[in-house]
Amino acid sequence: MERAVDGANVWLVVVASNPSPAGIAHAAKDLATKGLDGLTFQTNDCGEKRNVFGVAIEISESASAAKVALQRARGAVKNAYIKRCAVVSRSLLAHRFPAIDSSIAKVPSDTVNWDDSDRVSNVVRLADGRDIIADRLFVEDPEDPLEGRRVRLFLATSSGKGKLLSHDCTWPDHFQEHGGLLAFQCAGEEAGDELLHTVLVFDANGDLVAKAERCRNPILSDSDALTCKEESVDASGRLKLRSKRVDLAHAIAPTRGPNP
Repeated sequence: MERAVDGANVWLVVVASNPSPAGIAHAAKDLATKGLDGLTFQTNDCGEKRNVFGVAIEISESASAAKVALQRARGAVKNAYIKRCAVVSRSLLAHRFPAIDSSIAKVPSDTVNWDDSDRVSNVVRLADGRDIIADRLFVEDPEDPLEGRRVRLFLATSSGKGKLLSHDCTWPDHFQEHGGLLAFQCAGEEAGDELLHTVLVFDANGDLVAKAERCRNPILSDSDALTCKEESVDASGRLKLRSKRVDLAHAIAPTRGPNP
């Protein structure tokens, strides 16, 4: 499936639909057992106000090609249908990334602290035209304080692919870019009642060039330095913040480390 031209019409061959992300995750899982692997999508990515989730096993650039694919699909799913979609610019569907990761089907039904936003991936649109994919997934760990929530971050590249920035970034926020550099924060350890953060900085290729632990609210004012608010918690449990400067000119020159 090639990446759609922004705003272009495509024809989706849909084999399942459901109003909830959990419902479509289970439908996609059942279809996969029958050899029908498709792309989960949401109708918001077609510009529709009422959001419904679906599984498309074919994305065609013409109605005639979609009709041929539909006949094949109805051999396995009798109620398969064609949906015309004007793809929203820089959406998950435009990038051919699934709206719902397959692991979401494994979230236990008795999990009480998950909501739909934990199940649906999204795109962070940077001002410089690049897009970050926040891929939301589930890991099976009964002792996990986040009940299995995980967020992987990708720098969108080609259709359905991306450069992995972080395999586990809890509550990614404060995305900043300057001169090709990219910075953002991930929530990390807890100190008393306070949640501490880590700031990550990447170059234009998506390679890690700097990491500032116990820091929040990154600002890239130029290509040589990052500023953030260094976090500390005193003996009484009060959070204290002070400005911190990270020299990026020194960080970019040496060999780059692996992305977290």
